[in-house]
Amino acid sequence: MTRASAPRGDVSAPVGSSLLTEAVPRSAVGRLHRALGQAAPALLAYAGVRAVGLLLMVVHAGPHRTLTRLASLWDAWWYGQIMRTGYSATKGMGHHGVVYSARAFFPLFPWLAEPFHRLLPISAGFSLLIVSWTASLVAAWGIYACAALVLDRRAGLVAAVLWGALPLAAVENMAYSEAMFTALCAWSLYAALTRRWFWAGWLGILAGLTRPTAMALTAALGVAALAELVRWWRDRQQFPLPWRPLAGTLLSLAGWVGYILWTGWREHSWTAYFRIQSAWNSSFDGGATTLHWFTHLLGHYHKGVGYTDRNLIMAATVLGYLVLFAASVVRRQPLVLVAFSAAMLVVDLGNAAPYPPLARFLLPAFPLLFPLAERLARIRDRRVLVALLALAALASGWHGVNVVFTGGAPA
Repeated sequence: MTRASAPRGDVSAPVGSSLLTEAVPRSAVGRLHRALGQAAPALLAYAGVRAVGLLLMVVHAGPHRTLTRLASLWDAWWYGQIMRTGYSATKGMGHHGVVYSARAFFPLFPWLAEPFHRLLPISAGFSLLIVSWTASLVAAWGIYACAALVLDRRAGLVAAVLWGALPLAAVENMAYSEAMFTALCAWSLYAALTRRWFWAGWLGILAGLTRPTAMALTAALGVAALAELVRWWRDRQQFPLPWRPLAGTLLSLAGWVGYILWTGWREHSWTAYFRIQSAWNSSFDGGATTLHWFTHLLGHYHKGVGYTDRNLIMAATVLGYLVLFAASVVRRQPLVLVAFSAAMLVVDLGNAAPYPPLARFLLPAFPLLFPLAERLARIRDRRVLVALLALAALASGWHGVNVVFTGGAPA
């Protein structure tokens, strides 16, 4: 099937599948080397964008203060505590009279940083930075791979750069779990697009041990599996029962469901995880709090009552994501990617946190960037494209300085 004839909305026949049929070295090492060689320009461009953001922070505050802050800020402190003292760490009283507890944070990120902390003479925070920065490159590679598969390689490069130039891309430089979660989601979705369902499920388990929003990945795999089941039912004389997509979906449940159940067992209450989350006033209200936040912002910003440009940037980012989601549907993006983006939007916009919408939660929703990447990739003059991406990198870096060194936690 050619690129032109492949149905773009059908995960069973992803656009760009011709990339997979080219002659490749037979050994796994050879295939990996070839794939890395293809992705190298995107990875270098992404690293350059994030280096710009990091450099602006260093110019603002100096190298030592910058790295120390990136390694210990907000959620990074909690991950460091998990590495130092385990899940017994608590800190003060949160909303609803519930104590802030380390059990709100999933374990894989600090687990992977633990060996660096034990074997190298560096702090827990710097160990977390090593994992986060490495994961960000793996995530950029996964984003490139998905975009190159459903669009083309030029669009894949632009998509990786755009992910590194988002308004809240400074989080990718921090000791936060978003970069690792994005990497796992990207490669799980790539596995689904290329019909490697068990790989999608196993990577889904790891994503589920990283962040609770892995439920969006499970939902996306479930939608793709359901589409395969409908296709089988319609043409069951031609296709075997699609048990692999169903098995991959069930596998992806094990990570986040397992951690929530483990927390319930340790806390002697099966709803313990949700009670712990309520200390941060984090729950699901279907979008009522988000709608109130937007209407309050629009109704009071002109009065200058406690609202800053940061609020407007956050609101504009989320509204931009909604526009890009509509474009993804119109452009008939593969079903598993559309489902993942939709689930991520539902999880984020339905959050009842005190400062919604949490645009940081949408960092892993990289398929939303594909319509913009596709449009930018059509610019024939390379100098114009480089200039636009460089401006985006500088704007992201400037906002990153404000996020890291002023105000509250990145929302």
